[in-house]
Amino acid sequence: MSSAVVVTRLPPGEYQRDTVALPPEFGRPSWENRQDVKAIRAGVRQCLDTLDAHTGFRQKLSGRSVFLKPNLVTVYHRMGLVEDDYPESTDPRVIEAIVQWLPVSTKSIAIVESSGRGVPTRGSFVTAGLDRLARRYGLRLVALEEEPVERIYVPQARVQKEVLLPRILHPLLEGEAALISLPKMKTNLYTQVTLGFKNAMGLLPYNLRQRNHNWALEQKLVDLLWLFQPDVTLIDGVVGGQGHCPAPVDPIDSRLLVGGTNALETDWTTAGLMGFVPEQIPLLRMARELGFGDDRTEIVGDCSPIPFRRADPSLFSAEFRRLFPRVLALVGHQKPMAPVVPVGACLDGAGLCAMESVCRGGCLASTRFAFEMILREGLRCDFPLTVIVGGGAQGRWFDREGKAYRKEEIANLPGKKMAVGACTRILTSQVDRWVDGCMPFPNAPHAALHQVSGSHCRVFSLKNRRLLPMLWATLQMAWVRRRRILAGEWLDVPLATDDQILESRPSSIGDEVSQWVFWPLPPSSRNERQEMLHREWQSLLATFRG
Repeated sequence: MSSAVVVTRLPPGEYQRDTVALPPEFGRPSWENRQDVKAIRAGVRQCLDTLDAHTGFRQKLSGRSVFLKPNLVTVYHRMGLVEDDYPESTDPRVIEAIVQWLPVSTKSIAIVESSGRGVPTRGSFVTAGLDRLARRYGLRLVALEEEPVERIYVPQARVQKEVLLPRILHPLLEGEAALISLPKMKTNLYTQVTLGFKNAMGLLPYNLRQRNHNWALEQKLVDLLWLFQPDVTLIDGVVGGQGHCPAPVDPIDSRLLVGGTNALETDWTTAGLMGFVPEQIPLLRMARELGFGDDRTEIVGDCSPIPFRRADPSLFSAEFRRLFPRVLALVGHQKPMAPVVPVGACLDGAGLCAMESVCRGGCLASTRFAFEMILREGLRCDFPLTVIVGGGAQGRWFDREGKAYRKEEIANLPGKKMAVGACTRILTSQVDRWVDGCMPFPNAPHAALHQVSGSHCRVFSLKNRRLLPMLWATLQMAWVRRRRILAGEWLDVPLATDDQILESRPSSIGDEVSQWVFWPLPPSSRNERQEMLHREWQSLLATFRG
C-alpha cells in the first residue's frame, strides 16, 4: 500500500467547548445541530477520504476487526484544578466522527486503552463520555490493564525486547485486525512531542511501561515499531495541547487533523506543523535511521506551521526560576552519556544543559511534572527547598550556576530536601523525602512535593468532582485483576526500580529474520500468585493514599 499524509484544516469556529468530555446533550438533536460537531465530522471525512483516495487503505478495513487506540492517559475534566478542562486527551468528537466514517463492512470496533497508573481506564472511559458513545454505536470498550497478556520476544529491539501484549490484541500480530491510532497533538516533557507511534505505550502493562522509561525511552518507543505499527494514524489537533504534558496543557487553536498510513511519516509531518524541526527530535530521528519511514510518502494539504509552546523539563531554566525562586535544583549523573567534569571544576551553560538532559525521559521530566501539577492546583512552593536528581558526577551535583555540591554539603543546606530516582539512593540520609524508581511512579514526585511542603493535593480532595467515581472504578479494576491472578493469568512483569536493560531470553536461530517471536509464559506458581496479589494490594493502597 502506498504511503501518504493528509493535512486537513478546520474552518474557524468555537471548538474548545467539550474537547475533553462529551456533554449531557450528546446524541440529542441539539448535539447533531452543533456547528463544531458538524465541522469535525466533515473534517474527519475529508481527511480520511482523501487519504483513502491516495492509498486505498479503506479496503484493508473491510471484513476485519478494528481497534481504535485514543490517548486517555489522564482525562483532565473537573479534577479540582485551576481550569475545568485541559486538552490532554483525544477529543471524543473526533472519536465519534471516525466511528461514523468506518465502513459498514468492518467486522467489529473496539476502543482499547490503558490509562496512566492510578487512573483506571474504565473511569477514563466514563469521564470522557465514551461509555455513552459505545452504547450509541454498539462498540466494545476494553480497559487493557484488566486483560491477560501473552509474551512476545522482539529480536531486533535494542531495549524493549520483552513485550507483554494483551491477548485481545493478538489478531493485530496475525494481520486479522487493524489498529487505528488516535493521539492528541501536544507537546511533551519526556519526548518533546507525543503523537502517533508513542501512543503505543498505552498498549503495554503498567510495570513494563515503566521499565527503561529513562535515558533509554526514545529507543524503547522505537523498538515497539518492530512489533506493530498502526494501519492508520489520525492525529487530533482540533484543539492542540501546548506545555508540560503529562501535566495539564494549555489549549491552542490549531484546528488541524493529520492522517497517514505510515506512523513515522505522519508524526514527522505533524512535528513540522507544530513548529519543530523533526530531525532534532531524537524519537523521530532514531525511527528514521532504523528505516521505519517511507521516502515515497506523498504529503497532501497545507503544511504551514502553527508553532506550539514547547515543553520545558529544565529545573535550571529562567521560567522555572521565575515560578519557583526558592527552589535550589541540583543535578549530577555519571552515566556513559553524561559530560565528564574534572574534579574541582564547575560546569558552564552547555555542560549544565548536557548534564541535566542525560535522563530527560525519566526523573528530570517526572520532577518537572510534579512542580507543574502544584501550579495547576493553584499552589506555590514558597519555602526553601532543595531538589536533587541523579546519582552524582564523581560524587558531585551541580546547581544552575554550575557550582558543585558534595553529599555532606547537601546535608547542611537550609530548608527541606527531596531526592528523586533510584540513582539518588545514596542521599536517603541527607534528605527529608526520597522517591525511588527508575523511572519513579509518574505521580510519586508530585505526592512527595506535597509531603515536604505540608500541602494537600486538590486532585485527592472533594474539589475533584471525578474523585469518587474514579475511586469506585479503581476498586472495580482491582477486583477484576485479582480474579485474573487467582485464575493463573499473567497481567504484567515484576516492577523493576533500577536502571537495567533486560535480555532474559537468548537469541536463537531464525531470530535475526523475525520481527517478533512468541515466548510462552510459564504457569504461575502459588508463590508467584501470592506475590502478585501482594503487589496489587500495595498499588491499591498507594492510590487511595494519593
